[in-house]
Formats: sequence, C-alpha cells, structure tokens
Amino acid sequence: MPPFRQWGDFFPGWKTPTDGTDFHDRLISNLLYYQTNYLVLSTAVYIIAGFKDPVGVGTGTAVMLAIFLLSACVGELPLIVGLKRRSPLTFLIIDIIVVHFVAKAFVGIRTFLSATAISLAVTVSHASLCNRNVNEVACIKEAQKLKGSPMGFLIKARGKEREMNN
Repeated sequence: MPPFRQWGDFFPGWKTPTDGTDFHDRLISNLLYYQTNYLVLSTAVYIIAGFKDPVGVGTGTAVMLAIFLLSACVGELPLIVGLKRRSPLTFLIIDIIVVHFVAKAFVGIRTFLSATAISLAVTVSHASLCNRNVNEVACIKEAQKLKGSPMGFLIKARGKEREMNN
C-alpha cells in the first residue's frame, strides 16, 4: 500500500480538465498517487453514515458482501457461465432484477449504497479536479511503482493499463 500523503498535498489546488485526455490522465494519476488518502476519506464517509443509521450500514454491508460472495461462487457454475457467453444482455437483466429484489428486501442496503455513491462521487471529483504540480519523469516513475498496489490492480482490471503507462 502506498504511503499516506499529507492533507496539504492532498488539497493542492483545483483546475478543471481541458479535454477528455487530460481528464483520464489526471484521474488515473491521482487515483494511483492518493489511493491511501481516498481509502481514509471513504472510511470517514462510512463512519458518518454509520452514525446516522448504524443498523442500516451494518445490514447493508453484510447483505452486499453476501451477494458478492454468492455471485462469485454461483458465477462459476457451468449453467451460469454458458448463459453469460450465449446471452450477456439476458444475464445482465436477470442480475439487475435479482439485485433489485434483494435491495427491496433489505432496506439497510439503501444506506450502504448511499454511502458508497457519496464516497465514489467525492473520490472521482477530487481525482479529476486536483491539480498536482509534479514533473513528468517523477509522475511516470511513481506510476510504475504503484502498478502493483490495490488501485493499480483495479485500474488494470478495468482495462486502463495503457493510461497508467503515460
């Protein structure tokens, strides 16, 4: 895990991206560089949501974890794998319907999903607007070191490894 960056470094200044390339480059760079800070920020959002509705956050987290683990186990069954390959749209629709009914059954998931949405919104908006003053060589060197970090694995899994090399 990369080191925690000082809060003064985490809030250096704001600048709107000029185009789509600038947005992607800045987003990937900041997500890699500040990932520990984003983890702390997201944890704070969940704690604040937990003060508002502790049972809802606990229940929502447990249900979403159970859904994730169940889908990971069930996702390897030959019937499910075949459906994903033959008709990915049908699988997606069935998946959305199942998640919808599970979410309706457990009201606490709303609090969990709200905290997740707020956390993602804060993270993406900060990562896209934060304007770090680093030279190009230092940025490339830092990105190479952080590729093996948790955020590096997520970015690679999303197919964005090309942007990590820039």
